[in-house]
Amino acid sequence: MIGYFRSGQASLFGQSLAVQRYFEVLIQSGAVQYVPLLLVAWLLCGSNQAFCQGGPAMEMDDIDYWVGVGNNRSALVVDWTDNSAADPALVWGYRWDGNATGAEMITAIVTADRRLFARVNPPAGSSTVLYGLGYDATGDQQFALDDGTEFDAAGFAVTGPADLAVSVDSEDFYAEGWFTGLWHYGVSDPELSSSNPYAGGTWISAPSGVASRLLIDGSWDSWTYTPTFDFEAFAENPHAAQRPITPGDFEPDRDVDGADLLIWQRGFGIRSGATLEQGDANGDGMVDEDDLNLWQASFSLLASTTVPFWAVPVPSTSKLAIFLLCCCSSNLARSSSRYAGGSTARTGHFNG
Repeated sequence: MIGYFRSGQASLFGQSLAVQRYFEVLIQSGAVQYVPLLLVAWLLCGSNQAFCQGGPAMEMDDIDYWVGVGNNRSALVVDWTDNSAADPALVWGYRWDGNATGAEMITAIVTADRRLFARVNPPAGSSTVLYGLGYDATGDQQFALDDGTEFDAAGFAVTGPADLAVSVDSEDFYAEGWFTGLWHYGVSDPELSSSNPYAGGTWISAPSGVASRLLIDGSWDSWTYTPTFDFEAFAENPHAAQRPITPGDFEPDRDVDGADLLIWQRGFGIRSGATLEQGDANGDGMVDEDDLNLWQASFSLLASTTVPFWAVPVPSTSKLAIFLLCCCSSNLARSSSRYAGGSTARTGHFNG
């Protein structure tokens, strides 16, 4: 149906200038220690899209891509193929304080992940309908549908009921439906001692719409496309979605500018547990001069070149050894993936 690990056919040659200039700026800014990690990620993720997919995400701590700030955590799992344990579903994490809804979670994640796209209905009272979800699996920032649907800078398209459109690039993921299928919304059962459906818990169909769904700490949400209207279809085989890092983009809003510097200044001095949104550019849990160097490197590149900025999903330092061992035994002669950043911030449409 959808080939998750089929790679694109883009050439690495077109990226070479942007990559070379980026590494030069990194070195000039004093962020030399990050060049090997980013270079390895480019060589391996750039030549094999499969390596840019994270490993199994059966627990909250397995999730790589977190959005938001707060002490509470929830997970969002998207599965483009129902009743299939062969194709991985993708998992994102969401942090918040106070109250939050399922609508706020999916809006924040679509907003943050530039590869994720959503087709929804015009807001009407408390009713929010999800018609389609897409994912730029090749990372070439050319996601499009064959019916000409236009997604805004936020990654949303607001339309009427939608059926049968497919992604122009067959390597990207997309499914939509209203009359010919649907995206089934499931949630972890709060009545069980374990709220994790992959560790003793279970899925149930959401008892309310996404805008009315109140998240609880440790909860999981499932969006699964089913062409047979199966209300028992829930996300299977969860794998961690990877963040396409633009070092220094702390908002994140697809660019690196003074607003990101202000976030770093506010977070400066945090010694542990810092997030990207607090100014931690290198994922070490601290906000310090190293993060400022990465912001400066990205800011300098974006200010000095018209070449689209390049960024790839970079594995965390703690996982790099496993990442390299897996790559040593695999075929690196596959086609490349690429990512060009730079756009405006996304705005949410899941408001009821």
